[in-house]
Amino acid sequence: MSENLAVGATHASPLPMIRSYRVLLDTLWIIVLAIYVLAGTLLVPFHGDESTLLSLTRDYANLFILNHPERVRFSDTPYDPGAQYLRLINGSLNIYGMGLAWHVAGFNVEDINDQWDWGAGWDYNQQNNHAPTPELLAATRWPGALFTAVGVAAMFALGMALDGRLTAYLASLYYALSPAILLNGRRATLEGSTIFFGIFVVLAGLWLLRHRTWWTAIVLGIVSGLALASKHTNLFAVGAVFAACALYPVLLRTEHRNLMRYAAQVTVAGILTLLTFYILNPVWWAGNALERGLLILRLRQDLLQDQVSIFGGYADLSDKVTGFARQTLFALPQYYEVSDWGGYIGGEITRYEASVWRGVSIGGSWPFVIAFGAMIVVGVWALLRSPRILRSTRLLIGLWSLVIVVTILFLTPLEWQRYYLPVFPVLGLLAALGVTEIIRRVRHLS
Repeated sequence: MSENLAVGATHASPLPMIRSYRVLLDTLWIIVLAIYVLAGTLLVPFHGDESTLLSLTRDYANLFILNHPERVRFSDTPYDPGAQYLRLINGSLNIYGMGLAWHVAGFNVEDINDQWDWGAGWDYNQQNNHAPTPELLAATRWPGALFTAVGVAAMFALGMALDGRLTAYLASLYYALSPAILLNGRRATLEGSTIFFGIFVVLAGLWLLRHRTWWTAIVLGIVSGLALASKHTNLFAVGAVFAACALYPVLLRTEHRNLMRYAAQVTVAGILTLLTFYILNPVWWAGNALERGLLILRLRQDLLQDQVSIFGGYADLSDKVTGFARQTLFALPQYYEVSDWGGYIGGEITRYEASVWRGVSIGGSWPFVIAFGAMIVVGVWALLRSPRILRSTRLLIGLWSLVIVVTILFLTPLEWQRYYLPVFPVLGLLAALGVTEIIRRVRHLS
């Protein structure tokens, strides 16, 4: 009898071993892709916005080194009017990360350049402290690049939660090889943290819907606050996730007592979102929060209008659809928005394009665009109809995808690729789901 039990135990043992091998393989996959993301960081061509946002890292010095928080709070007579304007319209999270990076690298606040002067020429900016030194730029690119690299794991986890391992592998591969994500995520700007937390907040929303614990509610609240502190445009992702979390138990007709507990969890998550954002944005600490929000909205609208008046914007909806398709499906990397920059960073672009770290443009030609679009269509169908996908997942991913695509399509006034970045994880996830569904159908037929 004991021998039979021993034999049975031997037969049962491979299952945990298989699981451990899968976990090891998943981990190695994520690490390799993350290393790929990081490897090209110092090769990325320079952008003037890196200089501008790097100048704002004086906020880090004022808060954590010089002990001058009053210089960072909102004021009708600010210590530095230009810095206060930048502080109002931009996120703060990666600014602190960049400040910490130059601090750890041994730089001082005196080494920080001023913001890029777009009204002056390249030579003027380079000669008058409006551009960072190569060493300073290199140090401050790492926080955004690290966020982008960790985004591989977030994308993998989101694919796994949606429809299993194959979807996770394909979605994370698309993310890690996307030239637009690599280009913007590696720069010393806000995009790295914005992309990462824009994905992470969706994942946190799924955790809350599936587990409905206080810990998952706390995670959603903190992650949502970090997403908003990364960049204000993450409001669309955060809003979609909270809308899905609020709607789902009502649609499910959850029993009253459980519904009240869940409503309390979502409320706590919302409060934590606001608190986290507030703590990370001292420019909100003084005055009326509603007035501050309306001021920021007006400033951002004015900025977009100025960009359109200078660089030209979309004439109508047809133009918007064309630009949307060009920047998200074809998605060739847009290294600059100002035409004469090609002459200034042309050598950097050539070196970057010649490297293996530039990524792969899936939509680089019409056949690939058509194939990629077909994968997305199948992915949408699978999201809506596949019995393998949980209803909570279907609602949250579906609402998130719809909100991101619609808002970016209709609210983006000009064809600047970085404004379309929130769409890339959506399309990558749906395309991965589409490929998984096609493979599953083919296997079923065979």
